[in-house]
Amino acid sequence: MNRFIIFTSFILVLSLHLVVFTYYKNNQQNKISTLEKNQPLQIQLTKAYQKEQIKEELKIFEKKVEEKKPLKEKIKKPKEIKKIEPIKQKETFVEKETTTTQEIKSATKEIKTETKDKNQEESKIQISNLIDEYGKKLREEINKNKNYPTVSKKLKEQGKVIIRFKVLKNGIFEDISILISSNKERLDKAALNAVYDTKEFIPYDDRIQKEFLEYDLPLEFILN
Repeated sequence: MNRFIIFTSFILVLSLHLVVFTYYKNNQQNKISTLEKNQPLQIQLTKAYQKEQIKEELKIFEKKVEEKKPLKEKIKKPKEIKKIEPIKQKETFVEKETTTTQEIKSATKEIKTETKDKNQEESKIQISNLIDEYGKKLREEINKNKNYPTVSKKLKEQGKVIIRFKVLKNGIFEDISILISSNKERLDKAALNAVYDTKEFIPYDDRIQKEFLEYDLPLEFILN
């Protein structure tokens, strides 16, 4: 009897343990299954949340970019460059220098002109002196051939005759004529003969750039 009770008790206890074990095992499996079932959902939810968050961040970023765009497009006004005014002192210096240069050029030109004029004047004076010197020698030569008419001396005829004539480069006389008469025919004729008798004289200086020289030669007939 006792053995039967013990055996029965043992069987009951064992059965109870088996039931408890089986229940525990099934409970654990259900938890695992539930976790396994919930995990993909959580993952999906997490991914969906991340996508939404990314979208939100993109929207925020795009908004910021759009807000910043006007700043990039905004063109800065160019700074006004102040005009540098020329220094008056330098301008004055340039003007002075220009004026001085012009004055120097003008003075140089005037000096050259004055020198040229002076040289021309000196040349004219020199030529004039040469002509006068030649005329003086020519007069002396013609006076040597002047003869006072005897009849005029007896009649005491006196007077001055001016003879005009040309002397060519070679010294030959041309175009001999009476410019002013003495009103005494004999004296006029004697004056003409003095020039005709001389006929020619030495050639004048080459510096005298003339084809001929024209003289108005006075010949005087005076009794002592």
